[in-house]
Amino acid sequence: MPNIITPEDTNLWLPSALCSKSKAPNTRLLSTEWELRYAQAEDTLQEIRQSLCLCSYMYSFKRDWIQGQSANTRVQNALGHVEAKAAAAAERYHAAHTALLSLAPVLGKVSWNHKFKVLGKDDVCRMSTPRHAESEGRRQMSWIWLVEGVGDDQDEAIQDGKFSLRIEWCKAQARSMCWTEEVELLWEEMHMVSCFLRWHAWWWWKEKVGECAPCITADNEGLVAYKGLVAYACRQAQLRQDLADCFKRIWAIYLPSTSMVSSSGNYQDHFPDLHLPESVLCP
Repeated sequence: MPNIITPEDTNLWLPSALCSKSKAPNTRLLSTEWELRYAQAEDTLQEIRQSLCLCSYMYSFKRDWIQGQSANTRVQNALGHVEAKAAAAAERYHAAHTALLSLAPVLGKVSWNHKFKVLGKDDVCRMSTPRHAESEGRRQMSWIWLVEGVGDDQDEAIQDGKFSLRIEWCKAQARSMCWTEEVELLWEEMHMVSCFLRWHAWWWWKEKVGECAPCITADNEGLVAYKGLVAYACRQAQLRQDLADCFKRIWAIYLPSTSMVSSSGNYQDHFPDLHLPESVLCP
């Protein structure tokens, strides 16, 4: 008989399924189902985390100790069972979350969705596994590992791997400190580029023009050569000053207010001597 409905396919019509009707069920029944669904959501999240921790351990064990086709096949079958268990727990969580979503407005429950969020497909992932198109430095842990209560002594789901959270925290802290150091080094490089360009402009203005003076001779040809050298030195100084001003304008939004040096500073004592030998200036 094709019209027979099996017991497992029969709708139970719990109070959460009737909240959308014109007449809501009894409040006591709604509260009872709320407690049931809340506990179900907690249990399924713990089961998901436990299965994912077990997957991580099995993958590590497989990578380090398993060799041969038959052994790898057995481990893959075991991994498939654990992943199927996690997927089944995720389906039960979806059902509990849907029921809570229907019951919350009727019972006036608030802030429950801070702990029980919508579980997406990408959220069911291991603690140390990056999501799709995420690098190690930019990956973010799934919210199932960040909700309140994860890693506590009462969290039986990950007691065997409770140090994994601490390890992940240390990794994240190390990446944060590394990135902070990289930013500080970049600021210092920008500061030194600006400082060097302004010092080099000062060097052309003050030093090179003065070095050209001994080359002046009594004839007109020496005076013309001196003016040419001065013009060249002034042009080089202005080019470097323009570069420094351009970089200061471009980098102003990225640098702290104290990072860029002023153009009126004394740069003579902070950089190496770039004077040309006298044999080159006056052969």
